[in-house]
Parts: sequence; structure tokens; C-alpha cells
Amino acid sequence: MKQVLFIGVTKYNLEKDFHLREKFEDLSQGIKPYILAKGKLSHKKIWGAEFYLLPPLFFWVLAPEIALLLCLTKKIDVIVCQGPLLEGLLGTILKRILKKELIVEIHGDWEQRLPALKKVLTFFAKFSLKNADKIRGVANYLIIKAKRFAPNKPYFIFPTFTDLNDFLEEKDIRFDNYILFVGRANRVKGIKYLTEAFSLIEKDFPDFKLVLVGDGLPEGKLSLAETKNKMKNCYCLVLPSITEGLPRVIMEAMALGKPVVASRVGGIPDLIQDGQNGFLFEVGNSKELAEKLRILLNNKTLAVEMGKKGQELIQSKFSNEKYISNYLQMINT
Repeated sequence: MKQVLFIGVTKYNLEKDFHLREKFEDLSQGIKPYILAKGKLSHKKIWGAEFYLLPPLFFWVLAPEIALLLCLTKKIDVIVCQGPLLEGLLGTILKRILKKELIVEIHGDWEQRLPALKKVLTFFAKFSLKNADKIRGVANYLIIKAKRFAPNKPYFIFPTFTDLNDFLEEKDIRFDNYILFVGRANRVKGIKYLTEAFSLIEKDFPDFKLVLVGDGLPEGKLSLAETKNKMKNCYCLVLPSITEGLPRVIMEAMALGKPVVASRVGGIPDLIQDGQNGFLFEVGNSKELAEKLRILLNNKTLAVEMGKKGQELIQSKFSNEKYISNYLQMINT
């Protein structure tokens, strides 16, 4: 069984992030995971894994020394960097010093993190990807970007772990008269395009309302269970983002049998086939979004059929079991 060190800047709360239990309990059947990430300072052996959490403020001060110590004392076989930037740089240094296998993952567009530092971020990403033994992306567009720098590497594509079983097993589902957005009040989420689109059609659909859920939005930030309850009874989900990776919220809505209308950006086209299990529209085009919503709201049968097709896609390609199988195959190939 391979000893695997995961290095990432995700902030974990082991007392609340219960989806991690299923992920690591299943992964630990095929590998021994060690996780170096951000969180409340602690070392815990739980769910078949060992977590080494460091305060965010001091993460990059302490992480290199702890990562080196773990590689030596735990006899690490594989280092998985959950990003190509500073995580990838640390992984590359450890690989070169200790001759370990290095897997670099890409969960989002590194150029979009800080557009003003695009050249610097691309330098780090290029360095990490060229030194990787394997590369994993969560969406096709990220693989295409990575291949510009490292065309001949073994590539793997599958999404971030999203515990969808609870969504797939939900039976009490309705199509109530509200359009749902779930996200945060941030410019890149494109909320203004949704409100513009809704203003164009609301007089024709007086029984429908627009519900905005998330930080800084009218409905506020809800728990996962509360968000699920909102989602399972919505008519459709809309995600009008300017930039995205592979949005978890779309997978959750599809797992509940809901049609999704979303912008044609990032990894979203990996999930939505336009006109089949939802609708796509061009980024920032409020009029096109309004027309897609008009079609959907006028035809409940179509909405239900699209929702069923989306649910079938999630069941076949994005289940928890599929994720674990893909991950272990990547590690052990």
C-alpha cells in the first residue's frame, strides 16, 4: 500500500467537514493518506488518514519543514500537490531532493486567481507541471491549458470529491415556482446578469420569484442541509458566472434532478449539454439567459426531462464510488 502525502491550501474543519470522512475512509482502503493543509493547529489520526493542520497565517512558514519530515519519517511514496503554484513548487523541491513521485492537480484556472500577477503565476504553474510525473485536472479546459507546458505527461481528468449520495437518494422533490442561485455576492459569479435576465421575463411569469442564497445575498449563507432543501424544491438552478472551474453546486442540483442554466465557461460544458440536461449561454449575455429561462419556465415537462438526464449523468460519472476508483487508479498506475 502506497504512502501518499497530500499538500494543499484547503482549510479543513474536521469537526464540521463530514464529507471528508467518506472520502478518506474509502481512499484508505487502497492507500495510506497523510494530509498537510490549513486549519486549526492539530495532528489527528482519523478516518484512516493522518491530518497535519497548520494555521493559515503560518502555513507557508511551517509547511516545507513538516512536509520534508513526513516524507522521511512516514516513507512517503507519492506526493500529491493540490495546486500547481506554491504547493507545486514545494512538491517539486521535495521530488528533486528525495526522488519521490509527484502528482500535480489543477482545480481551477491559476491565471484567474490574481490577474495582475498572471505572468508570475504562470511561471510557477509551468515549473510544477513540467516536473510532475502525473497531472490531474478537474475539467477538460484545465487539461488543455496544462498541455501547453507539459504535453507528454500522463493526464487524468475527474472532478473534486463531492459527496452526492445524499442528493441522489433524495425522494421528496418538487418543482416550485422559484429560480435559484447559490453562491457568494462576488462579481465573478455574474449575479447582475441573472437579475437583469429575470427583469426581462418576470412580467410574463408573475408566479415565479428569484431566490439568491449565499454570503451577502438576500437569503444569506445557509448550511448544506438548508441549501439542499432550497435546491430540491426549486424549478431550476442558474449559475451565471464569469469564471468557474467545475462547480459543485451544479452537480448537487443535477443530482437532485434539477435542470441547470449556466454560462458557457470553464468546466461547466463538461457537465451541461446545451438543450439536453440544461441550457448554456454566453458569459454576460443577459438576453440569451432570459430566453433560455423563458423556454424552461414555459415547459415543465422539458424541465423535468432535463433534470432526469442530468441526474443520470451524475450517477454514471460523478458518484463517490467513481471518484475513489479514479483516484486509486491514478495513484497506483
